[in-house]
Amino acid sequence: MTLNLRRNILQLAGTATIGLVAGLAAVAFHEAMVLLAKGLVEAPSAWPLGAFAGFVLAAMGAAAWITGWLMKRFAPDAPGSGIPQVKVAYHRGQLEFSWHLIWVKFLGGALSIGSGSSLGREGPTIHIGAAIASKIGKMFGEDPTTRANAVCAGSAAGLAAAFGSPLAGVTLVLEEIAGGRNEENFAGRSLLAAALASSVVFAMSKGAPSLPVSSDLALSWRVLWMSPVVAVVAGSAGLAFQYVTLAFRARCKRSPLSGPPKLVMGTLIGGVFALLAFSLTGRVGAFGLGEQDLIAALNGNIVWTVALCLLVTKLMATAACYGAGGCGGIFAPLLFFGGMAGVLVGGLTAGWLGLTSQDQTLLALTGMTACLGAVVRAPLTSILIVMEMTRQIYALPALMVAAVVSVYMNRLCFAGNFYDEALRQDGIRLDET
Repeated sequence: MTLNLRRNILQLAGTATIGLVAGLAAVAFHEAMVLLAKGLVEAPSAWPLGAFAGFVLAAMGAAAWITGWLMKRFAPDAPGSGIPQVKVAYHRGQLEFSWHLIWVKFLGGALSIGSGSSLGREGPTIHIGAAIASKIGKMFGEDPTTRANAVCAGSAAGLAAAFGSPLAGVTLVLEEIAGGRNEENFAGRSLLAAALASSVVFAMSKGAPSLPVSSDLALSWRVLWMSPVVAVVAGSAGLAFQYVTLAFRARCKRSPLSGPPKLVMGTLIGGVFALLAFSLTGRVGAFGLGEQDLIAALNGNIVWTVALCLLVTKLMATAACYGAGGCGGIFAPLLFFGGMAGVLVGGLTAGWLGLTSQDQTLLALTGMTACLGAVVRAPLTSILIVMEMTRQIYALPALMVAAVVSVYMNRLCFAGNFYDEALRQDGIRLDET
């Protein structure tokens, strides 16, 4: 056996291992959050409002303190989404992820989001996937260059498993993490790892989509005409989120408080906004992932007034939780904001435009793409992630319009996307490497 053939076989085996392990980790991470959320948020929400408020704020505060202490003691690179950290690791060749990072990110993310912090699971899953990939690459004897490609594969597998969206996992690496650099070296590995990770999720979820919509949706001209309007509204929500979160994050960085009390403060602020939404609407979507309320919105079970309340309160809750250094991502909240913005626009215009319920669902999907694109500035990822999560292929033209409009909005308002601006706050400029 030649040296090159042996190396290729080892890389293939390593990539397959990355995909399978990342898929299993993502499933376990999600299940841990769901289990905690049922016990700490959903079940107590049936109690009297005062009792629920006291309990959930205490749980969020305790979880934030534990998470903050774990990050300060064992993994100082664990706060936030994890995507900026992976991006820096790839571009600067800093590929030594610690074992502490993996378990702290898993435990801290599950505790924080499961107890009610308004954060997403995709960032930690990508961070965990990248760290696992680096460890596996090292175990298979890969040199630094090929380990960097393995990190890309682990990142793609992480997003693919988090949302059941393998193509979006690959495009996120291409558009955001690697930024079009050396894609010929990692694209194949990322495709294989993402496919295997999403296959694990597919098998364990029995093929259910991440965001099930009741039926296949037929695109209408009304939706196409309205998609730029929805893109502007949802994109504006995304831009507002980026501005508020980065401003709060900068303020927290200047705070004399140490990590744990600072995180508790931000988490409790977020909890108050989530409680406000619950008291006004009776829904818990501003806590945690908000998946059930987003699914309800996509299936026409949330009116525009409720959508507006959930949009504003969850935006503020997420800004507080993330800005204070919470252990979680922003994709899930952004999709939530965008979906609610689409419901808002659809509800306000349905009467005089003659929109059907299917049209209004398509506008919600359009809003999801727009809000994500306006913050992450990754148009292909923004399109594919919504299409794959809902399996609504006919929505593609409207999603494409939304992605173009929203990405242009971000370019008009900010020098870089959310992650680049956060890195600049930390004194890191990858364009100078």
